[in-house]
Amino acid sequence: MASPQTEDISLLVNTTLRMVRAAARYGIGRPTCLEESLILWFLLQRQGIPAQLRIGARKLDKEFEAHAWVECGGAAINDPEELHRHYAAFDGTLPVGLTETQ
Repeated sequence: MASPQTEDISLLVNTTLRMVRAAARYGIGRPTCLEESLILWFLLQRQGIPAQLRIGARKLDKEFEAHAWVECGGAAINDPEELHRHYAAFDGTLPVGLTETQ
């Protein structure tokens, strides 16, 4: 059985994901996977939930394709598992916070 803290985080993740999807569906324009993933990642970080923005690429026939998704606890949360597995994810993570340089 999951701990209460794990259940609370899972509820926050699911609520945030639903909000981002609703904004994407009913907002003006249609965001790309990168735009949607950046927003989701940012909102999760602001809530103190550890999440990783992942970006991957693949070559399909003669076309280069890229895709972005968010992982929480090592699992993709805004994509079906089988979708992002077709992309080679770039290693490395984005910094959590940006600092000003003097």
